[in-house]
Order: sequence, then structure tokens, then C-alpha cells
Amino acid sequence: MTKRYSYEPVLSSNATEFLLALTKRRQKIFIRLLYQLAENPGQIGDYSIQDETGREIQVLLIRDLIIAFWADDSAKEMRIVALEEV
Repeated sequence: MTKRYSYEPVLSSNATEFLLALTKRRQKIFIRLLYQLAENPGQIGDYSIQDETGREIQVLLIRDLIIAFWADDSAKEMRIVALEEV
């Protein structure tokens, strides 16, 4: 049986394009991290920024990976707005 998560990671089109350009190995690493993040929707990032609507976006640096996200509590989704490698 597949594990159920309290929140589902949902990627923006930019984050999806970035993920698809990675090697399969890097994709698996990113996907694993996204599901770990979804298990803790209240995660505080290393810093936060505001998007154009004023929403607070958390930015998390994990090793050489940057993940920008916010939790959509009403939809139970972890919205991933940006993925980057540094």
C-alpha cells in the first residue's frame, strides 16, 4: 500500500521544468526531499520572501539545493514555487 501524506507536494511550472532537466538520480533526491517537506507543512525556511500577492514564501537551503514553498492549508498541498541548485 502506498504511504499517504498529510500534504501533497505540488510544483509550479518553473519548478517542474527545473526538475525534469535534472538527471534521474538528482530527480529522485529532490522528490524525496519534497515529500519530506510535505510531511511537515509548518516547516520554517532559512529565510522568507514575499511574492507579488504578499504571500510569505519560505526558502530552504538543503546542502546544494534551494526549495521555495508555501503550505496551502485549505487544499492540503505544499506549493513548491521554485527549485534551484547552488
